[in-house]
Amino acid sequence: MTFRGLILLVPVVACSQNLTVSEIAHKGNTFTKDYIISREIQHKVGIPLDSIIAEEDKNRLLNLGIFADVSWRAIPLENRTIKLEYKIVENDDFFGGRFIGLGAPVFDEKTGWSFSGGGFLRNFRGRNEQVGFGFSTGGLNMVAFAYSNPWITGDHISFNSDIVKNQYEHPFIFSTIEIQSFEMNIGRYFGNQRKTSLGFELEEYHFNSDTTLSKYQLIAPQGSFAYDTRDLYDNPRKGILLRQMFYSRFDLKGELEENITWIQAFSIYKQLGNSTSKRPWILAWGLSTQMNIGIKDQRFISAMGSGRTVRGFSYPTRLNYYDNEQSYRFGFNNYSTSLELRKIAVPRTVMFDRYEFGATVAGFIDYGTTTQNEFSKLLNSKGILGVGLSFQFQGPWPSILRLDYGWGFYDGENKGSAMHLDIGHKI
Repeated sequence: MTFRGLILLVPVVACSQNLTVSEIAHKGNTFTKDYIISREIQHKVGIPLDSIIAEEDKNRLLNLGIFADVSWRAIPLENRTIKLEYKIVENDDFFGGRFIGLGAPVFDEKTGWSFSGGGFLRNFRGRNEQVGFGFSTGGLNMVAFAYSNPWITGDHISFNSDIVKNQYEHPFIFSTIEIQSFEMNIGRYFGNQRKTSLGFELEEYHFNSDTTLSKYQLIAPQGSFAYDTRDLYDNPRKGILLRQMFYSRFDLKGELEENITWIQAFSIYKQLGNSTSKRPWILAWGLSTQMNIGIKDQRFISAMGSGRTVRGFSYPTRLNYYDNEQSYRFGFNNYSTSLELRKIAVPRTVMFDRYEFGATVAGFIDYGTTTQNEFSKLLNSKGILGVGLSFQFQGPWPSILRLDYGWGFYDGENKGSAMHLDIGHKI
């Protein structure tokens, strides 16, 4: 842009802040229904342009996860008012856009290598519904079907459900696990920042070892509450996320004692330096705790040290579980904390007017501890430490693909290193 053009642009932008918005419109959506977009726009007609509200509207549309990009602009009109216009960039192709299918070898820290396939239909019918189906064979034998709609009716009421059948070797105990489950949850927003969900899962568990076969039919009530002020879900630059979650197990036949798990998590994000930078530094910190109430069944024990707890440790195996010197990695109650210093290397970019892409590099420090005793004993338990690097790639699906490499430490000693491949942020 020339210097003369810049001089002319500055007064237009400045005056727009004092002009009344007489019209609000959006363009660019070729498949998504108009009402899906309109209900997320909260800027009002008849008031002066508020760039903060317009920016929040843009972020809210991006957080739907169905658009490659969203932007807004103020267009001066002849009657000395302005038109607020939101521009949508969406991939309306069926294959590679609304439908993403894949069949390939997949590695999971818990179950090992499997060949997995299936498909994910996002923005089904142009109404922001998500439909998925998949299968897997190998370390994990699985078939699954899932449906979700974040705003199915009323005042931001959500619904999701899935049916899953899977089988895999227990990673610690000499037993094969078979699970058939049906899950359903209903949620609701209260304002823009408070989210609630309540539901249940019907489960049938088979634990099959060389000598015994145990079969349980369970109902598992579950629920969550979140207070969320993040600006962008995929790569937040500011805000906090507070979550409270519980899930439980109640045996319908009364053969297995009741159990409730309560999870609390808190995360905070802060952009450092220039607030307008496209490649900023971001500080992210998170803390999570898990409290187990009721029977402590070894078949449901948790592990510390993985891509989702403390990085730098490979997910433990049976050899680790039966090694008394590594008992510090297993428990029912735990807490972990993580600190990441992120640098956006490639800002969110739209390629071929279809696909979003971005890349972030981060250094991390993780710490966590677990115990098979009461939750209060955690303060007296020695924890494990992980440090390393994280590479986070943003795309249409999954929205974040994360590759971590870290070194693990316990009691002042280096316990080795590990690489982790996962979906979504650690914090």
